[in-house]
Amino acid sequence: MANLFSYDFRYDDNEHETETSEAQKEVEDRIGRVYMRLVDPQTLPLGGEIDDTRHRLLRSKHEQFINDSIHGLSSVFTVLDSSRPWIPFWCLNSLDVMGSDIDDRLRRHTTDTLRRMHCPNGGFRSDPWQLPHLASSYAAVMALVVVGGEEAYSVVDRHAMYRWLMEMKQHDGSFAVHTGGEIDVRGIYCALVIASMLNIMTRELVSGCAEFIARCQTFEGGIGPYP
Repeated sequence: MANLFSYDFRYDDNEHETETSEAQKEVEDRIGRVYMRLVDPQTLPLGGEIDDTRHRLLRSKHEQFINDSIHGLSSVFTVLDSSRPWIPFWCLNSLDVMGSDIDDRLRRHTTDTLRRMHCPNGGFRSDPWQLPHLASSYAAVMALVVVGGEEAYSVVDRHAMYRWLMEMKQHDGSFAVHTGGEIDVRGIYCALVIASMLNIMTRELVSGCAEFIARCQTFEGGIGPYP
């Protein structure tokens, strides 16, 4: 039995309805109707419980969908052209989480695909005419880590990657996501994960990062994208 948050926890618009708050409530209502069909009503005072044994992931179909997706998507996915490195990461990570086999053919396909996205000056991009991007680089490195092996690891020029990360580094401790690009905490996360995975972390690279993130904390307690 899995404990879930109480459905009583609803969005509070502070008596100021907007188009966004109405859309939020509509989504909560739809989720709530599904939730109430599954939950044991006797357990609602304690937060609600669902019998997990009644629900199973269609594993074989999920694996087939992932393998079909990583080898080619339909034209409707052209909107994700600039996010191409994310496709192998999403697919491979799903297989890895399920403990599914990642065969040699899939490993070679992923390695060859990401090698074409690697920029000689460091970082990864979807196409040769696009700029290398921290988010794309994060996805590509993580996908290669899932693939594993010397062939996959050799795709990344670690020295070029470090130089590029330092080029993205800003004087206030943040990172631009690409040359001339936006600056927020996503850049720090992607850059430091990449550096950690590739074992290229230095004091110079992390300098000022913690202070920048601290300045992003608001009076509410949470962390915003930018100070």
